[in-house]
Amino acid sequence: MEKIKTEEIGDLFVSETELSVKLLPSKKCAARPIRWFSGGCVTDLRLAAKDISCLVGRVQGSGRVVRGLIVVTDRGASHDIEAAGVARAVEKAGFAVLR
Repeated sequence: MEKIKTEEIGDLFVSETELSVKLLPSKKCAARPIRWFSGGCVTDLRLAAKDISCLVGRVQGSGRVVRGLIVVTDRGASHDIEAAGVARAVEKAGFAVLR
């Protein structure tokens, strides 16, 4: 008998020193320190995608599926995540960027 998986949406928050994710509606959350976001831009795309994938994978576990992430940076809502490279990192990690 296969366990039914719940689809959830993740809120991804990126700051200069930390990456955090919170899943909705389950409210599971996790954070990890980072060094690839400097000056409002992603400096290492491969490392950023790896960190995003690992963090979401750790939170989602075996009973949840996350396909899309709502991305916010510490620069506020007016900060362009496309130009900063965050959207490319999320897509490289295997998730869709939701707006």
